[in-house]
Amino acid sequence: MVLLEVKNLTKDYYKKDGGVIPVLSDINFSIRKGETFAIIGPNGSGKTTLLRILGLLESPTQGEVQYRGRDVINLSRKHKTQYRRELSFVRQKPLVRDASVFDNIAFGLKVRGLKLKQYKNSVEDMIKRVGLSGMKNKSARSLSGGEMQRVVIAMNFIITPEIYLLDEVSANLDPVNVKILDNFINEIKQDKQKTIVLSTHDRYEAIRLADRIAVLNEGTIKQINTPSLIFQSPKDEFTAQFVGYENIFGGVASIDLKTHLNHVKINDLVITTSSQKEGKVKVCIHPESIIIAKNAPQNVSSLNLFKGKVEEVRDLGNLIHVVIRTNSEKFLVSITKLSQQKLEIKNGSEVYINFKATDVKIL
Repeated sequence: MVLLEVKNLTKDYYKKDGGVIPVLSDINFSIRKGETFAIIGPNGSGKTTLLRILGLLESPTQGEVQYRGRDVINLSRKHKTQYRRELSFVRQKPLVRDASVFDNIAFGLKVRGLKLKQYKNSVEDMIKRVGLSGMKNKSARSLSGGEMQRVVIAMNFIITPEIYLLDEVSANLDPVNVKILDNFINEIKQDKQKTIVLSTHDRYEAIRLADRIAVLNEGTIKQINTPSLIFQSPKDEFTAQFVGYENIFGGVASIDLKTHLNHVKINDLVITTSSQKEGKVKVCIHPESIIIAKNAPQNVSSLNLFKGKVEEVRDLGNLIHVVIRTNSEKFLVSITKLSQQKLEIKNGSEVYINFKATDVKIL
């Protein structure tokens, strides 16, 4: 069942001099009841504006937001209030009332008409769940940023609405709070009557949580699909880069009629792929798909084997990014720190890289 549907949505901001700043353009998608739908994109892509429109906190310039088949944009104030009570909007920056932790968490239940005896135990249980035991009488505004964010998480998850709108809520959270948030989201996902719409610039969060993902850039949707299909088969260069295909090269592809493999000439390099597309193309390869060896591997099934030299080593903690020049091109390769140490990878090292034809995507 389709619960929310966005049709031909556009949002423009108007400057004092009469100029127009387009924020969203021709946005169309639908969300099923019980689905977790992630909107991913870089800062400034329009994610927050889109969520604010879904929550009726902002009006679109054009278009519709349908809830159960009814456009909610032009509802009366009374009916808009009824729709909003089906929503919980969790912002990236914690916003709490000048009241105790208990009163902040209870606020949504109070405005829905519940009495203290009806929600007292639930609020106290929620305080324990978010790790704020012993703080229920403290002013929420006196807490640390992380503790304040837990109050906000509790405020929005205790009211059990039909739709949760989560606007980059994990962006500024420490690992402890991310785990608390993930536990709530996974609990909600078990209830197929609840729907989650979340925005994030973290592709790993989207993979971890979403049933489907919409890729948003410069106010337009580039692709909508399941996480596996988007990450395996991006449709354009922006999406490929955003989901981690950091090796992207332009070249000319031609198919070998005997092997049915595709050979892509990129300056003085030829990359083999199983993708069937000819002419001018973009070749995309994940850094994790490339294997490094100190010596030329024997009996390697990979059709792409090249000798190169390490130009840069980037220490990212548990992971190491290695930039390797092979002929005319540079490849970014991701390996573990342990692999770097075993292979003695450093600037100037001569190495071999190889990757499978099936790991090469063509746009």
